[in-house]
Amino acid sequence: MAKVIDKDMGWKQIQINMKSLHDRSVKVGIMGGGTNDGVAIVDYAMWNEFGTSRIPPRPFMATTADNHRDETVKFAEHLIGRVIDRHLTVDLALKNLGEWYQAKIQMTIRKAKEWAEPNHPATIKAKGSSSPLIDTGRMIGAVRYEVK
Repeated sequence: MAKVIDKDMGWKQIQINMKSLHDRSVKVGIMGGGTNDGVAIVDYAMWNEFGTSRIPPRPFMATTADNHRDETVKFAEHLIGRVIDRHLTVDLALKNLGEWYQAKIQMTIRKAKEWAEPNHPATIKAKGSSSPLIDTGRMIGAVRYEVK
């Protein structure tokens, strides 16, 4: 007579981890809260992303998304694999994704001279720099991630 032994081998925990990902997310961007000369940094970010009557669009969020779309999917898949293999918790995987994408947005801002419309000569004179999107550094410092 054959004896059957049912060993879990971690499958139940994998199912729990995958189910817990269902309602989880990572938000990355300018979360608000900070100001520069009394103006909300999130407003500066929006004016630069979409442009105004006086500021040309310099879409650092859209540029990041466009330039790193495939890479982001691959990294997220890698992190999910690490969760399945039980090398990462769901929380740590989401934190890693948030930190990684936060760095991508910040690098896009730092490299704005390479892709964004240059500052107007009057702007360069007023701020003493020709770097689009960077003046005091508060906007780049306000890029954050939030795990939900």
